Amino acid sequence: MKKLLFIFLLFSFSASADQMFQPPEDMVAKGKITYCATIDNPPRAFADAEGNFQGFEIDLGEEIADRLGLKVEWEQMKFDGLIPSVQGQVCDAIVQELFIKPTRVEVIDMVAFGYSAQSIVVNSNNNSSISSPEDLSGLKVAVPNGTSIHNILMETNDNLSSEGKKEIDIVILETTTDSFGQLQAGQVDAVGTTNTAAAYYVGNSDGKFKFAGPSFGKILDGIGLNKDRPVLNTAIIAALNSILVDGTYSELLSKWNLEGASL
Repeated sequence: MKKLLFIFLLFSFSASADQMFQPPEDMVAKGKITYCATIDNPPRAFADAEGNFQGFEIDLGEEIADRLGLKVEWEQMKFDGLIPSVQGQVCDAIVQELFIKPTRVEVIDMVAFGYSAQSIVVNSNNNSSISSPEDLSGLKVAVPNGTSIHNILMETNDNLSSEGKKEIDIVILETTTDSFGQLQAGQVDAVGTTNTAAAYYVGNSDGKFKFAGPSFGKILDGIGLNKDRPVLNTAIIAALNSILVDGTYSELLSKWNLEGASL
């Protein structure tokens, strides 16, 4: 059985220890590192009007690569393809708002780089009293496929059913953007997503969207790594640690208004 590994960064790596930053020789020869991500989760990662990738996680991935002396290639894909892709070495790491869960650290290594939570968003004219997932009983709620909020609402439905209450009508969509498109069109009553994505869409909706109740389900995010690549993983861990130590991490969070996600 493979050893389970989840690393909450401790400030034990020296930023000047060059040997810790050395990626595998084959990667040095290629001169690049490949990341997997959905890149549909602003302000963490998204494509701007010109198709250029932007966001906190884009900057963080680029900074890690720079400290390893490598260029970056991004593989954009659907959420459910991320873990299989790093396992199959389609990419070298998952740089994504990927929640650290026991089931995930059984199959990949994960290195914490921030926190997330979940939020419910509704149209601004929605006067429903919503303070928790249970209050979504009988409502139609859009969620991105394979995400934690999807699983939370499925568990909520189990509880609602056992209490004889109406279940949530969960509408499963491929992306966060699709989910908010359905909300704007009035095809769903609410969207369930991460609090950072919710903040972005609410803030850029010209008053069309609002939060429904407080955030819930706080959880650590982690970079996903292949368990069979210890040399690369050690280099990434050391580079990320140096980013936290020298203040770059705080600067990137501030740039994208994500101070609340800080470790």
